[in-house]
Amino acid sequence: MAQRGPAYDFWLRVKAEQANRGWTDSDLHRRSGVSRNTINGLKIRKRVEAGTVNALADALDIPREQAHQWSGLVPVDEQASHGERVVSVREAIKHDTLYTEEQRRVMLQLVDMFAAANRSRTQQDEPGGEAQAS
Repeated sequence: MAQRGPAYDFWLRVKAEQANRGWTDSDLHRRSGVSRNTINGLKIRKRVEAGTVNALADALDIPREQAHQWSGLVPVDEQASHGERVVSVREAIKHDTLYTEEQRRVMLQLVDMFAAANRSRTQQDEPGGEAQAS
């Protein structure tokens, strides 16, 4: 059996949250805007796009930072396991009182764009890079 990636772990969490709410696959699709094929594809993919994670997290009221960790988009920092509070870039942007809501929105979009670009670059560096389906 092929090794499962973080997208599978995220899929399991999404399905658990969906079940807790009593939502059908159609309900989840309608509320998130994410296609059923994309949601089901998380079972077999190694990676997941930030936009997909954000849409599903928002629909299920899961904090985006948590969803990004579950999906492997943001590594769980080792310092956090030693009792130190680690603040993500997203959390820092969200809670900095110097920024307006518009500035926060734009900066969070930039963070997502950089993450997507880095994932794309990493995929191209892997064997068979550009030919891989996501």
